Amino acid sequence: MRNAMYELVETNDRLPFDVSLHNVNYVPSHWHNSVEIIFVLRGTLEVKVKHEKLTLSEGDVLLINQCHVHEVIGLDMNIIATFLIPINYLREKLTGAEDLSFDCYSGSKDKERRHALERIRSFLAEMVQLKHKKSDVYEIDMQIRMLEVFAILLKQFKVQASDGAMNEKYMERMLRIITYIDEHYRDPISLQAIAEREYLSLPYLSKFFSENIGLNFQSYVTSIRLKHTVEELLHNADMPIADIAMNHGFPNAKSFYAAFKSRYNMTPNDYRKHFRPELSERKDKFAGNYLTFNQSSALGIIQQYLQRSHSQQTSQEITGFETEVNQIDVAVTGSRIGHTWRSIIAIGKAKEGLHADVQQQLKLLQERSSFRYLRFHGIFDDAMMVYTEDESGRPQFNFRLINELFDFLLSIGLKPFVEFGFMPTAMASDPHTTIFYTKSCVSPPKSVAVWCELVDRFIRNCMNRYGAEEVESWKFEFWNEPEFKAFWSGTMEEYRELYAQTYLTLKRISKRLQIGAPGRIITLQVEHFYDDFFAFCQERECLPDFVPLHFYPHDRLESRLQIEQFAELHQLQSFRKLMEEFGGVSPNPDFLRDKLANEMKLLEPYGMSGVELYLTEWNSTAYHRELTNDTLYKAAYIVKNIIDNLDSIAGFGYWVLSDNIEEMAASPQLFHGGLGLIAQHGIPKAGMLAYELLAKLGDRLIERGERYIVTAGRGGYQILTFNYCHFDDLYALGDISFIDSVNRYNGFKDVKTIKLELELTGIPSGSYRMVSHKVGRAYGSSYDRWVEMGAPQVMGHEEILYLKAGSRPKMSSSLIEVNNERTLVSVLEPHGIELIELIPVW
Repeated sequence: MRNAMYELVETNDRLPFDVSLHNVNYVPSHWHNSVEIIFVLRGTLEVKVKHEKLTLSEGDVLLINQCHVHEVIGLDMNIIATFLIPINYLREKLTGAEDLSFDCYSGSKDKERRHALERIRSFLAEMVQLKHKKSDVYEIDMQIRMLEVFAILLKQFKVQASDGAMNEKYMERMLRIITYIDEHYRDPISLQAIAEREYLSLPYLSKFFSENIGLNFQSYVTSIRLKHTVEELLHNADMPIADIAMNHGFPNAKSFYAAFKSRYNMTPNDYRKHFRPELSERKDKFAGNYLTFNQSSALGIIQQYLQRSHSQQTSQEITGFETEVNQIDVAVTGSRIGHTWRSIIAIGKAKEGLHADVQQQLKLLQERSSFRYLRFHGIFDDAMMVYTEDESGRPQFNFRLINELFDFLLSIGLKPFVEFGFMPTAMASDPHTTIFYTKSCVSPPKSVAVWCELVDRFIRNCMNRYGAEEVESWKFEFWNEPEFKAFWSGTMEEYRELYAQTYLTLKRISKRLQIGAPGRIITLQVEHFYDDFFAFCQERECLPDFVPLHFYPHDRLESRLQIEQFAELHQLQSFRKLMEEFGGVSPNPDFLRDKLANEMKLLEPYGMSGVELYLTEWNSTAYHRELTNDTLYKAAYIVKNIIDNLDSIAGFGYWVLSDNIEEMAASPQLFHGGLGLIAQHGIPKAGMLAYELLAKLGDRLIERGERYIVTAGRGGYQILTFNYCHFDDLYALGDISFIDSVNRYNGFKDVKTIKLELELTGIPSGSYRMVSHKVGRAYGSSYDRWVEMGAPQVMGHEEILYLKAGSRPKMSSSLIEVNNERTLVSVLEPHGIELIELIPVW
């Protein structure tokens, strides 16, 4: 079409957008009420959008938003595919299409979105091929692929609407002006003449033209004259170049040569020699904006490109992409961080702490994170051989295994956090009431006095061996989760009485010994549970020194397990069945924060608001076969919840350190969804690295946001970022049909890559070592390395060493100069975490 400024996109009923192949030499500044995508198949061109100049070469993709003025210059023999998608079509398919804006230019070297661009290229190439094959249903196939392209654009390339669009208010006026210019470009037209035609002042029109076109009036007229001159230059070999130029409105050859060289960086003669086809063989005509060419040649390139694209495609899903910018002044005083999350970590039973593999894991933990307490239950289990009775029924006490355990823990800097329980079989009123695969007795004692004697002897044994001051620094949690018959088969009255007698036993030895109760699951709203317990404690003067809490986000249990239903729960035939009752989780990603806040409010009326709270068990699930436990998800889950609840309570005892836990039968599979941070064979999971990176944070909080925390310490700064994605609604309801042993990332929502730009100011100027530790599916996730290996079921020594090596974060280090400020960029895949340290160099 003749008008080169405003381009009307012509479509037909079968295909509501335009897909075309072209050569291009020069397209003057123009706009259209369509989104345009340029896909370069061969050669090089330059595109100017408003005032930004972009260079495109083979394989590059550029999206130009609707109503944005742009100019296209071919720098050599090129082939491009253009896709013009009218805004009316987008309005039909996309909500709020008129307000959408995209920033998609493959030449920006944006590595984070490389895979998304590959997918877009593939769809574009397929559309070109489909357009020229024109099967019976090609228009449906074309629209499917175009909508796929826009799905990717919406996920990864959507930005705030820019201000570079042509103002619709002035489109009609501008269309009149550029139409007049296009019809009279050969004549010596002036801005004054147009101002008079439009009844506008000359200064206003000059400004109006520049603001809407991006060029001043004379530059635009020159570009129109140049376009027509170049077209004839390539077609007409007989006419002198100077005559061609003057025939198209240039006042003289000198002005044409200057304009031409400015645009193409070569003389018209050189251009003609380089680009002129064999005119005797050429029958194609030039289109108004682009040069046509042999279609079969272009389709051959498309076919080759499709083959390359298909060979490079992976099954990696295209997720959303979001950029978040935050300004942080690191010179602020900040507040002290106590890092109470490092107070406590947990293993299963006391006996497990004597296993060689668990001890190696505890040593590794202390080397990398250094916790204060180790919490466990089963201190009085039969496996610890603490209590028996002779033939006459007299008690026999033996603390040899307990001493071996405590000797080891203290040797690696861990203090015991002892849960009093379970019941020695010989002491139980009902020795057949048990729980777990390796049985623990949950019965009350047949004699409270004998129980208290056991507790007394146990404490005195420890004091004699380790000293009173040391033992007084330990924590003792009384029998947990009495609200479940599965864990306490007696009545609540029996529970309260046994607690009171245990409390008095400890305090008779030393008032400084610390005992906590009742250790309930805070996601269950058991009415009157605290009312009865704390009223009893106040009456008997045995209020606990601290309150242990357990958190598993299974909120649907509340509707199924009311008090009258607890009697049914002890009838479960196995612990596995009990765990299966915990299917499904809360859809609330902030459930732990909300529940902790709620628990603090619940304790206030009982005068317990000043008492220390310890999460002695917490996890994203209570189920030992939850397949996401092994994945990268767990790293982001731990970081998010610890940062969200930083120092809000006295301790966060993650349940548990090791997959080697005897509550259920051992799984023959390496990655079986165990609760532990460390898998069998001592292979750390991604969740373990979360604690390792958290341990590197400083002791002064500067700022924390939804996805980051900034601290200071040791003279430097630490920035920990994370991209937490919560379970989707189906998974939260317990539907796990769409995941399996090697595909465990399908159950999450709002999955997107996050680019965090943290603009730090107030940094003392100088040299710094910038060290990054990054955890993602490609580095730091032993589960993903295992899948990558082929998910072997049989593991030899070499495979184990490989997975251990693959469980380390990706590390980079560089020396930088800082002049009071620095912008740090952290690109996080879904569930990814990264620690960036700025360490001063002296």
